[in-house]
Amino acid sequence: MKNIKICLLIGALLCGCAAPTPEKPEKSEDKTTQKQEINLEKNVKGLELDKLYMEVKTKGNDFLKGITYDKKVVKEVLVDTSNVNYEKEGTYEIVYTIVPVDSKMDSVEKKVQIEVVSPEKAEELKKEGHDVITNETVNEDKKQEESEKKEEESKGEEQKPSTGNSNSETTGSVSSGNNSTVSGNNAGNNGSSTNTGSNTSKPSTGGNSNQGSQKPNTPSHTHNWVQQYKTVHHPEKGHNEQYVVKEAWTESVPIYQTIMRDICNTCNADITDIDIDAHLYNHMINGENGSFRQELKQIQTGTNTINHPAEYGTRYVVDQAAYDEQVPAGFKCSCGATK
Repeated sequence: MKNIKICLLIGALLCGCAAPTPEKPEKSEDKTTQKQEINLEKNVKGLELDKLYMEVKTKGNDFLKGITYDKKVVKEVLVDTSNVNYEKEGTYEIVYTIVPVDSKMDSVEKKVQIEVVSPEKAEELKKEGHDVITNETVNEDKKQEESEKKEEESKGEEQKPSTGNSNSETTGSVSSGNNSTVSGNNAGNNGSSTNTGSNTSKPSTGGNSNQGSQKPNTPSHTHNWVQQYKTVHHPEKGHNEQYVVKEAWTESVPIYQTIMRDICNTCNADITDIDIDAHLYNHMINGENGSFRQELKQIQTGTNTINHPAEYGTRYVVDQAAYDEQVPAGFKCSCGATK
């Protein structure tokens, strides 16, 4: 018996070793990974263009107009236009952010260039077939939006039933029907049928009342955020500086002294500094008067040099002219909500 048991045991062990190892089921793909592979941009329509054109000094444009998306995948689309200077021509960048419904997924950014052009350039672009955003197109969009809003409100008013009239009419018709039924039952049955008739009339009236108070289904509102701006005035900037009114110059001033001088009476020559006797002798040999006189005269005895410094004045110089700037001031939806 022991030998038989040992053989059976060895056989069982050998069979166990030969048995194939069961394959492990393949791991199912991570649902999060599958969701991450979703291309959010493909679920948004209206973001196909990579460049926009806008006429300078255009304000109030709705950069989310015409953009639609699959609400099962995309929660909302935001736009950032803070880098755009609407008052100055140039090329700028606006950023659209696509926010997914699944919080585990990352938002996707779509960058679009916008070129702010002069009115002349805007006309050329229009002739070439390009769409250009102008104050005229913005005003047209606003008028269309107001018209659509009024039309939607009027449709909502038409869908609302008149609660008071419908209840009174429905209640009256149902109660009269019930009364006729009750009277028929009374004719064929016993008196207890009267209570049955009164009971059936109550739920009928209640049902009509509920139907009259039901509100029509209204479409859910999706915020269409439009960038808002405020005007900030920057005053003029400048400084005072000196300028040359007259250059520096040198002046020579003569120095005079009053001195007694010898003057010839015949020719009135100043003979102070020459041989007086020889001068007078020459007059005398010619039969002329040989005498002289003395007079006080101002004689230049030197020169005084005066250095005059340069003369300066002060004037105001403008470094930067005053200007107005459009500064982002949050976002606003057509429904009146702000953020």
